[in-house]
Amino acid sequence: MKHQQALDKLAAKFVVKSIEEDITRLMIKGMSFAKNKSISNINDYVIPLLLNRWNCVFLAKNGLQKHYKETVTLAFAILLHKYGLSDIKINKKAIEAIDTLNEGAVLSDDFFRKSEDIKNLLLSTPKTLTKKPARIESLTFYRAKDVISIHYKEKYYCAYILKITGVNESPMLEFYDAVFNEKPQLKDVINLKARGKKLNDGKKYISRHAVYGMKNLPDLANQIHLIGSCIDSKSAPNNLHLEKPNGIYTVSNLFSLQKTIDSLFD
Repeated sequence: MKHQQALDKLAAKFVVKSIEEDITRLMIKGMSFAKNKSISNINDYVIPLLLNRWNCVFLAKNGLQKHYKETVTLAFAILLHKYGLSDIKINKKAIEAIDTLNEGAVLSDDFFRKSEDIKNLLLSTPKTLTKKPARIESLTFYRAKDVISIHYKEKYYCAYILKITGVNESPMLEFYDAVFNEKPQLKDVINLKARGKKLNDGKKYISRHAVYGMKNLPDLANQIHLIGSCIDSKSAPNNLHLEKPNGIYTVSNLFSLQKTIDSLFD
């Protein structure tokens, strides 16, 4: 059983593509770090960052289509294996997902017949990747004047998309100065100030980020939610209280953005 054969049987092309693009971005950086001995284990670098994002599916209590969680779990485990990564807990949940999908007759008869082969693939030792994956083309379906919420570590952070950089490449966003325990509504954020970045001089500066990899709308990882569109720029985060930075924005991606949120909202 080849990885692509197993993935094709899930009939979830765009879920597979979304997960694979996330893994690819992290593997490219992780393999560079490992080569420079900045990290000792790629597995321990990639998987926690992935889970910070995809746990928004795995740990979701509602709001998802029936059996979506099982499909994502299985695709996630197969793709980890494809890229030479593994996690015992994820593999266990993926094998349970196979049984659940079969019990519900969710997928094809061929998936049912090949279920044991897929399980054996997941239980086999993955081959370590020796060559960096090809870089992913940057594309986004978000638009300027969208307001979004980002679910991260059980909290919600909101941002306004000021513009789209390049040719539909990445949204440039600025955070509102608020943290929510539940997904907020537009009315909860439109009158808020901007969250600034505090530097060594003790002053707070305007903080804007062009986020590569922020592609699908809706987000298949259930992490990013659109809470408003075509929102007048007057409702963008008010940053008049912040110092002007030297640069226009920081180049980021969905995973370095995690560190940014930790830093901004510490």
